[in-house]
Amino acid sequence: MRNGKGMIGKPVVAYDSGEEFRTIIDLIFDQESNQLLGFLVDEGGWFSNALVLPLTNIQSIGADAVIVAARDTIDSASKFPAMQRILERDNILKGTRIMTIDGRYLGTMTDLYFDDTSGAIEGYEVSGGLFADAYSGRSFVPAPDTLKIGEDIAFVPSETADLMQEQVGGIKGAMQTAGGKVQEMAQFTGDKAQEAAQFTGEKFHEATQFTGEKFHEATQFAGTSITNAVVNPEEQEAFVLGKVSQITIETTDGITLVREGQIITQSQILAARDWNMTDNLYHATGGSVKDRLGERLTGAVTGVGANIGIDQALGHRVSKMIFTTEGSVVAVEGQIVTPRVIERAKTNHQEQALLEAVGLTTGDALRVTGSNVGQQVKDGAKGLWEQVKETASNLQDHGSQAIEDRRIQGALGRPVTRVILDRHDEVILNVGELITHQAIAISREADVLEVLLDSVYTEKPNLSLSDLRAPEAGKAALR
Repeated sequence: MRNGKGMIGKPVVAYDSGEEFRTIIDLIFDQESNQLLGFLVDEGGWFSNALVLPLTNIQSIGADAVIVAARDTIDSASKFPAMQRILERDNILKGTRIMTIDGRYLGTMTDLYFDDTSGAIEGYEVSGGLFADAYSGRSFVPAPDTLKIGEDIAFVPSETADLMQEQVGGIKGAMQTAGGKVQEMAQFTGDKAQEAAQFTGEKFHEATQFTGEKFHEATQFAGTSITNAVVNPEEQEAFVLGKVSQITIETTDGITLVREGQIITQSQILAARDWNMTDNLYHATGGSVKDRLGERLTGAVTGVGANIGIDQALGHRVSKMIFTTEGSVVAVEGQIVTPRVIERAKTNHQEQALLEAVGLTTGDALRVTGSNVGQQVKDGAKGLWEQVKETASNLQDHGSQAIEDRRIQGALGRPVTRVILDRHDEVILNVGELITHQAIAISREADVLEVLLDSVYTEKPNLSLSDLRAPEAGKAALR
């Protein structure tokens, strides 16, 4: 979901050329279908028609720009009759007062919110009116099927006002008395709040204990692989940059990658990446897999708990805006939570944010949800661990092959320091003979490749200038 005001001023960028060639200056909204059709990018003038960008021609709407395939996705409004009619009608939404057909004033329109894929209008932000927030003065009017806009007033069905009232549900519904009276949230304190906090604390304790047990197993399991499985290599690189190495790190060939006390620079990060030793840098600068795994599992507990209890937000009013990481809107301040909002929160992993925005904690929601929550939360943490373990196994297989390939590349063309024999004691290479691709292949087939790679002469040869010269002068040499 996007808001209209956030679209104004966004540059339009052509994907094929990377050119920023237009700017959105207004929205084109069809009141009869309650649908956003597209955007105005040039109002035109006496000798030109307005230029428009249909919503269907947009590839993606980002936080900073609107992406289209090419310049020709923008065209004259005259080629889009529905948009042309709306522009000629010249309805101005901002500042329009919204009123129900039975005469209840809901507020003055300040913005609208739409689905950035279908263009369907989800609702309007208004200031003042019947349900205005005491602090911000704003509320959210859910979009009806049609909106009748006049000179000064936009009329909506009377049922719209009913949808703006906070519904009894979730914690409030659970706390109703037999006579149907609602016990307000303010009364859910003292013993009840303490029970909820204790409940949540127990689940976090279980997750932490589980983390400690599994971490010991992890360190036996994969070494480098478990580090990369728990902490993304890119995250490791960001962590080590500018930090001081606590130890000296050397490659398998004895090359010093970084010395103790040295500050890690970008060049050392790139070298560590080439040697598949990013995790070594991470540990040398104080990176902790155990702490990071604990954070992830704790996050999993919170996430699973929020996912289980998210339905308790239904019918509550949102107290603050909730955005996705890409900048689109999950819920609007003043909006009543609907199944659609909950689904959007789940899709964008914003369950915890939505619970907090309606004044609930994960513990509150879980206590109402049911007694089997603890097992579900623990199962969620175990599921994350299995995912980490599987990722580590895959990384270990890939990493082992990469290390072997690098050792082979380093061995080719170098002499061996001992006789390499196959299983039948036939000589593959004698002392001092050079390692070739054929020698590698034969050694692998004979299952003695490891012996060969452990017998590579790595010292720098002591050769005189005459040893290095070719038997005759080069054609391009100075005479």
